[in-house]
This record gives sequence, structure tokens and C-alpha cells, in this order.
Amino acid sequence: MCPLWLALLATSYSGLVLGQTYSQDDINSGKALQQMSKIAYDTSMKRLEGSTSNCTKDTVHVRKEWRNIPGPERIAYRKAVECLMQQPNVYQNISAGPKSMFDSFGVLHYYLTPYVHNSAYFLLFHRLYIWTYEQKLRNLCGYTGSFPYWEWGLDAGGVEKSPIFDGSETSMGSNGAKVGGGGFGFGGSGGGCVTTGPFKNYTVNFGPNTARNPLAPNPRCLKRDLNTAMCATYASLRNTTETILQSPDVESFQANVQGDFRYPAARKWAMAVHGGGHFTIAGDPGGDFYFSPLEPVFYLHHGSIDRMYWIWSQLDWAKRQTMAGTITMMNQPRSRNGTLDDVLDIKPVGGSFKFRELLDTVGGTPFCFVYE
Repeated sequence: MCPLWLALLATSYSGLVLGQTYSQDDINSGKALQQMSKIAYDTSMKRLEGSTSNCTKDTVHVRKEWRNIPGPERIAYRKAVECLMQQPNVYQNISAGPKSMFDSFGVLHYYLTPYVHNSAYFLLFHRLYIWTYEQKLRNLCGYTGSFPYWEWGLDAGGVEKSPIFDGSETSMGSNGAKVGGGGFGFGGSGGGCVTTGPFKNYTVNFGPNTARNPLAPNPRCLKRDLNTAMCATYASLRNTTETILQSPDVESFQANVQGDFRYPAARKWAMAVHGGGHFTIAGDPGGDFYFSPLEPVFYLHHGSIDRMYWIWSQLDWAKRQTMAGTITMMNQPRSRNGTLDDVLDIKPVGGSFKFRELLDTVGGTPFCFVYE
């Protein structure tokens, strides 16, 4: 089987979107992605002209890439996350493991994982999930700044140097301490406990999914195993851009984002940007399919997935308000197709909405955000 990196090197073409042709150089450099993002932004803001809903040009939140957020605002975001780790857990009487509202998000993801990955619900569930997390940061912890996302491709030359992971006061903490034995895939550069900066004293309270009782108390440090090769291979600016350009419908888009091997066209992406971003962080719980939301950078990673989905949908708005796939992971066990009239209920962590209410990020029911 041809390695992904070789297949990518062998691919040379121009991308076409809304009459705009992109050279391979523009795709590789991120220029094409910037241009598509601008189209998406303008398309969303155009729909707000004359809006009579609670979402207007004056009230819309603009999500930003981490390095485009001023240092004091990054610190405020991190402190809000730490605050959420002190707020009460909303799952009562299930286990003594989860301790906080931050942990509650991990419990929710654990329960719903078999239904919201490689299924019709993947994209819109995670959109509601990270938005609900943002609302908790604002409503419970007073955060007023921009919600961040992580453009992985900007760190494909060295994740350890990323302003997200450099261990400074304005970061989300450091890499893990270097341990022997290598890491996932190509082998990461850490593997042990986060050593410096924010979250070096954060306690992961439960998991992993392989435990006899995954929700039972299991206090331990946050471990990371940063992996630049993983980022460069699966989550580069080229990967992100070509995934958007090569996905004519939502079924192919969600397959390409996740590297869903059931689809021949998606196999070339292998781990794809979704898995690539997760395993660029790796470690524990970042590398745990069920409990990865207990890694604080999970929400920046999935912010970038949602940004891709937002860009892709705005590029052909009228035709991309759709859903495809069944309601179980990899259709196991076999299940019916999902529909936009299905209800996504994430109580007690969040609310309950029909999936069609989650399509428009500026629809005001419930969302009011765009991406920079």
C-alpha cells in the first residue's frame, strides 16, 4: 500500500471553488485556505444584513486562531478553563471519578462516542459540543474573549515550538517529559507528564477507556507526546485545504475529514485531519478516543474541525445544508439513516436541539459565531 506522504507528493493539481482556481503552491502555503475562509466569512456576514434575530453583525462572536488572540486574552481563556475545572460535575450518582463541570464534558463524550463518530451526527454534534463548552466558560467563569481554534498546519514545522504548547504563561502548557519507548505512529517527542506552564498541575480524574470501570476514580497527571511528523503528514495546510476542495457533498466531506476507510476516496487521507490533530497531541487522555475531551486542547482541535466544516458549507451554502450516514459508528450495529429532524439532546451538560437548528452558525438558534 502506498504511504500517505508518497501519495501526497504524487498529487499535483489545481483546486477550484466558486470559479476560483488555486495553484498547488497556494494550497500548500495556506493562501488558498485563507481565501476560502474570507469567502466563508463574507457569506456568513451577508446573511446577517438586516437580521431581526438575536444574532447580528454587532453581536456575532468571531472565533480566532490561538496565535491571533492577544496574550492577556489567552491567559483569560486558560483561567476560565481552570475555573471550569472547579465547577460542580452535573452527572450525579454515576461514579466518584468525575469531579467537575470540565469532567462532565468527558462523561458526555464517553457516553455518546459510539453514535457521534463516523456517523451522520459527527459534524453537528461536535459543533454543539464545543459551543456548549464555550457557553460554560462564559456563563460560569466570566470569559469574554474570542473562542480559540488551532490551525494545525501552522505548526507542521515543529509542534513543540507552537504558542499553544511552548509552556509559556500564554500557552496551554508544555509537551510531556521525554520518556523512552516512542509514541504513537511516528513516535512523539514527549510521552510523560506536562512539565511546565499551565496545566502542569492539572489532575485527570478518571479514564482511560480501557479500564474495567472507565468512570471510576483514577487520578493522574496530564501526559502529552507531541508529534511533529504526525502533524506534517496528516494535518498540514495542504491536507486541510485539499480535504475541503475534494469533498463535493457532506458524505464525502465527513469521510475525508475522518479518513473513513469505508469510502475508497477517503482512504488516501489515512488518519486524516481529525485523527492527525488528535495524535499530534497524543498522550493521556489526548490519545484516548473516548476521553480525549479531558485534554484541554481538545476544544481548540475540534474548533479547527468545525472551522473546516464552516468553510466547506459556506462555499456552496444552498446545497450544503444536509446530513448523510447512519446513527451508529461505522454503522455498527446496523442502524437507520440520520435526519435533520432527529433531536440531539446533551442534557444535563447542555440543551436539546433538532440537528437542522445546528447548521447555521449565525442562525441565532442557538449559534451566533463565525471564524476569522
